[in-house]
Amino acid sequence: MTPIGWLVNDYLTCIPGTRTFWHNLLEWFPGLVDKTYPDFSILPKYIESEYNHTKPAYIIRNGTYFAKINIPVKTISLIQDVAADKSEQLNIINSSTVTVFNTYYVYDKYKNYITNTIVKICPLGINFDFFKPIEQRHPDVLPNSIIFIGASTTHPKGFNIMLDIISKMTNQNFCLVMKDSFSLDQLSTDVRHRVKIFNRVSQETVRLLINSCICAVCTSYEETQHLSGVECGACNIPIVARKVGFYYDCQQDKDWGLIADDNTFVTQLEYVINNLDQFSPRQYLIQKYSTDICRQNWENIIAECI
Repeated sequence: MTPIGWLVNDYLTCIPGTRTFWHNLLEWFPGLVDKTYPDFSILPKYIESEYNHTKPAYIIRNGTYFAKINIPVKTISLIQDVAADKSEQLNIINSSTVTVFNTYYVYDKYKNYITNTIVKICPLGINFDFFKPIEQRHPDVLPNSIIFIGASTTHPKGFNIMLDIISKMTNQNFCLVMKDSFSLDQLSTDVRHRVKIFNRVSQETVRLLINSCICAVCTSYEETQHLSGVECGACNIPIVARKVGFYYDCQQDKDWGLIADDNTFVTQLEYVINNLDQFSPRQYLIQKYSTDICRQNWENIIAECI
C-alpha cells in the first residue's frame, strides 16, 4: 500500500497555467495529497487542524515561507530560497526529519547552524526532452546574440552590469528576455540597434530564443539555482555567470561555461564566443539536472524518511 503523505505549501496555481516543482511532486507520487492553502500566515494552523482528522505518514513542506507545523509527523522540508531573517527557517530545518536544499550554494548559507536534521542536496530538474537544440530560429533575434534571461531589472539580478556589458561589447548583439516589462526606450540610443527585447514569453518561445543565440549570461548577485541557466545549457548554449546557484556547485567544471565577476564578464564572454567548441553544456548538465534524476532522488528521500 502506498503511504499517504501531505504536500504543504501555498496554492500552487496562483498564476493560471503555471506549473511548478510542487506540481511535479503531486504527479510523481500518487500517495501525496494536495494540502495547499492560500494564506501563509494561518497555513500551519490549518494543517494542525487537519491532522486531528487524518494522520499522514509524512509531509513535504516548503521550508521558507511559513512557520513550523506542530504535529508529530516525519517532515521533509525543501529549502530553495534564502530568507533574509533565517531564525524561523532554522527552526523549521532543525525540526525536520530531512531537509532538502536545491544546491550546495543554498546549503552553505545554513550549514553552520544545522543541528538536528538529515541533509540532502537535490537540484530541481528540467525537461531535457523539451529544452534541447533545435534547428528553428526566432526571426527577430539578431545574429550571434548573447541571451540574458532576467526576472527583473533590480539590483539583485545585476541588471546594471548587464547594461554595462552591452555598452562595452560594441560589436555584439543581445537578446533580453524579461519578466518585468522593459522596452528599448529604456536603453541608451547608441545601443538600441544591437538589442532585441522579449517580455513575458511562453516556454516554447524561451526555447526558441535560446536556440537563436550563441551564449548566455547571468549577472545575478543572488540565485539559489537559476533554472533559466540550466535551460540554456540544455539547449547546448554555454553560460557566463557569477558564483551563485548551480554555477557555484559546478564552479570547478568548465563544460557548462565560465565564472565571472563585475570586472571580468566582458573578457569571459569574449572567450566563450571565440571558443564555443570547447563547451558541451548539455552533455554535462543532463547528468545532474534532468527531471528523471530529480524524481529518482526524491523517491530515495521519501523512502529513507518513512
